[in-house]
Amino acid sequence: MARRYPWVLAPVPWSNELEFTRGRWHGKPLLSHNTAPRNLLATRRQLRALGKRPGGQDPVAFLYFRCRKAAKIVHANLYLIADAKPVRPMTPARAAALAKAMAARRTCRECGETGWAELPRAHRTCEACLYRAGLAPDSYLHDYLIGEPTLDAAGHAALAAS
Repeated sequence: MARRYPWVLAPVPWSNELEFTRGRWHGKPLLSHNTAPRNLLATRRQLRALGKRPGGQDPVAFLYFRCRKAAKIVHANLYLIADAKPVRPMTPARAAALAKAMAARRTCRECGETGWAELPRAHRTCEACLYRAGLAPDSYLHDYLIGEPTLDAAGHAALAAS
């Protein structure tokens, strides 16, 4: 059985010499774990840690690795550190806009109260308002409520069977 990405000696944009890559992907060199030169190439997050941003440059290569949690192969863009630009400073207006956007994610659409955690995207409603509106029979909130159960034993058995 052949390797999915075999080793290839090819020209690369960051060096005048031929270097070993794992072939090409979307027309750019493909690199695997620990084969990219760390002093020349970086991912977007690595650039951010250095206080830089890609600055409009296209990726010069791709890094591939296997994500065990997602059980698939993931590709990351690699950028030249030398061509990266510094991160733009946070202005008071941008900070205010970000704070307003984050507060909107924590604000209940029913009662208008702002909580400390982001509400679920599907309904942006706090748990108290969900309870008042009526819960679905399979809602996780039934486990935390005190009072009369909404389902009898047969109803719970039907939920467990489905």
